[in-house]
Amino acid sequence: MPYHTITFYGFAFRALLRDRLNSLPIFDSYQRSSLRSVLSYAQKNVPFQRERLAKIDLDDIRLEDIPPTTKSAMMERFNETIGNGVVTLDEAVATDDGVHRSELPILHNKYLVHKSSGTSGKPSWMITGIREWAILRGSTLGRMMRDWLTLRRATTSLFAPVRCATLAAEHAHSMTWQAARSAQMWARPFVTAKFFPIIDSAERIVADLNQFHPEYLHAYPTAVEMLARYRLDGGHVGFDPGIISVGSEALTEMAREAIHRAFPRTILVDHYGMTECLPLSTQCHLQHKHLNIDYSILEPMNADGSPTAPGELSDHVLVTNLINKVQPIVRYRVDDSVRINYEQCPCGSVLPRVEVLSRKGSQIHLRSDRGAWQMLSPPIVVDTMLRSQGVGQFQVVHVRQNELEVKFIPQKGCAPSAVGASIEEQFTSTLVRLDCSRTVKVTAIQVEAFQRTEGGGKLIQTISLVPAPTPTQRAA
Repeated sequence: MPYHTITFYGFAFRALLRDRLNSLPIFDSYQRSSLRSVLSYAQKNVPFQRERLAKIDLDDIRLEDIPPTTKSAMMERFNETIGNGVVTLDEAVATDDGVHRSELPILHNKYLVHKSSGTSGKPSWMITGIREWAILRGSTLGRMMRDWLTLRRATTSLFAPVRCATLAAEHAHSMTWQAARSAQMWARPFVTAKFFPIIDSAERIVADLNQFHPEYLHAYPTAVEMLARYRLDGGHVGFDPGIISVGSEALTEMAREAIHRAFPRTILVDHYGMTECLPLSTQCHLQHKHLNIDYSILEPMNADGSPTAPGELSDHVLVTNLINKVQPIVRYRVDDSVRINYEQCPCGSVLPRVEVLSRKGSQIHLRSDRGAWQMLSPPIVVDTMLRSQGVGQFQVVHVRQNELEVKFIPQKGCAPSAVGASIEEQFTSTLVRLDCSRTVKVTAIQVEAFQRTEGGGKLIQTISLVPAPTPTQRAA
């Protein structure tokens, strides 16, 4: 059995075991030892972090003594954020050449490259060691499976592998795609994993999933909502997964209700994570997100930088990743508004609960060439823009039914006309796969600046000025 497969399943079991033991002292002890290990490595091997941690006593760690950092600060000194300089920014950027579409973008056979557009609108690069990635994936999967995977099904998986499907954007630097691809390599022989690109018509997606018949499905909330409405509208969806996990965007109450009506026997798990720290939380069967405090630290903060009182809504959060040492993430600012509840959940878990309130962007509903409704979700937009050349920042606005304006700021040194042409070319490719190429108009427009949200200064990347179709309109 490959080494990374052993690591993957070993940490999946450890995550599940700690969850079953359900002991707060055990969770706290693991968090303290992991934090000390990460900070010790960062002090010795990471120049960027060495400056921030110079006065930190590893025998008496006080997180509040470590100054917060940001994505822009780390990107400006990217090479100094990597342990022992094992990867450079030039090497990371060079992987974004299309060659890695079907393979993981791995450097020096040890380091996995991620790219994120982020809610600030500017792309960033992150590096994770392959072993740490196997730990992250195994730990996350172990927690998400806790309410579904029975001892009997685990035992029979050697002879009848669990069928796991991922429905998402097909981009080699996306963590969702990378998770699916690594599962194909490492999760065998107990799991059969398959990836399904979201940029396709609903009919083709459903037909392919019907043939695979997944027991476990991971997708964007909007993608699962699309499947749910397809079934509720009379379409043939011939599978009922035991578990559906969602992430990367907000799960609305409307979407949750539609999913439960379409898949009443399916466990729905809403995952909260990010490129900088994948396993932040996992949802229990009572639909409460529980913080994985043994793998990460989430600090809710007020606008003035002071800690938010328990139960109060934060202005932003500071994230610390307790697994990734190649590029340590320590008190890293993310402009998510959250509320943490430290009272024990009725489900029995001792892990704190978190409510996430600000991961939003409009869903865009388009009329396809055949008159059906097709959803253009924020992750599809991000995937399309990441494939466009020379884009610094962007915002897609649905100004009228089937009319899109793509506002953009070009990267320094890139000709706006060439950037605009690339955007329109990539959107044309996306719309062809969505069966919307003849009915949707896309116009790329260069702008000088964007209006941002108050407080954290987020850039809302997808905005729809067109109301969502009513049930009557969907049925027509």
